[in-house]
Amino acid sequence: MKIEELIWDVFEIKGALEDESDLEPMWVLYKLSQYRAVFIPQEFALTQEINPVWLQRLHKFSWEKVTAADDPAIIYNSITLGKAAIPRVISLPDDQGTYRVSGSGAILQFEPVDFNLLMMKSEIGEEKHGEYGYYSKVGDVIYISPYIMEGSAILIAENPLDIQVHDPSTGVLRDMLFTDDYPLDGNLAQRALIEFLTKDMAVAEGAITDIINDSQSQLKILKGGQTSNQRQE
Repeated sequence: MKIEELIWDVFEIKGALEDESDLEPMWVLYKLSQYRAVFIPQEFALTQEINPVWLQRLHKFSWEKVTAADDPAIIYNSITLGKAAIPRVISLPDDQGTYRVSGSGAILQFEPVDFNLLMMKSEIGEEKHGEYGYYSKVGDVIYISPYIMEGSAILIAENPLDIQVHDPSTGVLRDMLFTDDYPLDGNLAQRALIEFLTKDMAVAEGAITDIINDSQSQLKILKGGQTSNQRQE
């Protein structure tokens, strides 16, 4: 689904009930992103599966070579450590929101290890095993060994707008546009829309149902049938 489709449904329902001119699209998207960050962990707890739709690729970024002289978190001096900040990810067990870390060409993959173990492997020179290196995440910072200049990652970002997309028409990275796909599956998108409309805009669920069932309505997401909330009931 496109970002504009999510926003359209909010404007369509608000406009069917009252004046929607006071709505700000970026505020709507910000609130929907907050609900997305709540519903994805709930869905994962039920299914123990990551929906590929949630994932975004963090394209080329630079690793900074780092030593104990540069960073107090590093115990041993080593020339094989790299460090980079990444966007905040949605919290899932075992930090599965950080789905994959690799080199920019996705050839060298990095396996997650405890930070102290990463330091030890770097110190004793065991920084690579076959085509795999190692990484450890501390907050929103990733440390890797062995050091490489450029990296990439696949993430479930807390705020999808924090990640740029690759524009196939120009071949360059750019900020997300309303015409880009939003990393959320249809069921959770419906839940987020209903939650936003009822909690943040105080729209009665009955009014939403009436508008959804109205054959004249031009809803993009909610028109697809009953909401997931209604199906669960």
